[in-house]
Amino acid sequence: MKEICIRKASKSDLLAIQRLLSTYFLDMEGLEPENFMLAELDGNIVGCVALIKSKSYGKDFLEIHSIAVHPNFRGKRIGTRLVKYLLTAIGDQCCDLYVRTTAPIFFEKLNFKKIENSEKLSVWEDCENCEHFEKCTQHALKYSCKH
Repeated sequence: MKEICIRKASKSDLLAIQRLLSTYFLDMEGLEPENFMLAELDGNIVGCVALIKSKSYGKDFLEIHSIAVHPNFRGKRIGTRLVKYLLTAIGDQCCDLYVRTTAPIFFEKLNFKKIENSEKLSVWEDCENCEHFEKCTQHALKYSCKH
C-alpha cells in the first residue's frame, strides 16, 4: 500500500469530507472543512476527524467529532493515525479532550478514559434534556493531556 498522507483540510475538501461522512450517516452540521484532519491516499480522502472547540455551561473544551474511515481502508490504523496527529496538533494548548462515540474501545486504546453519566451531564448541555439519555448508545470519554 502506498503512503497515506495526514493533513489539515481546506475548503476545497468539503465535498470529499461530506461524501465520506455520509457513508456512516454522519453530517457536518456546525462544522467547517477547516475543523478536519484528513487521511489521503493517491489524491483520495480515505479518513477524516474533526476537532472542535465546544462551549457548555460557560466552559470551553475541545472535542473530537465526526471520525470516519472509508470502509475499504478500515483496520489499517488510519483512525489511530488521525487521532494521534490531532493530539500532536493541539500540543501546547492541550486541555481535557472529550469525545462521544459508539466505538469506545477504539478510543480506550488511545488512552481515553470512559466517564460516567454524571460527568457526561456536566460536559454536554444537550445531554441534560435528551429523551434518549438513559439508553444512549454514545459513550463519553476524556483524554487528559500530561503537562
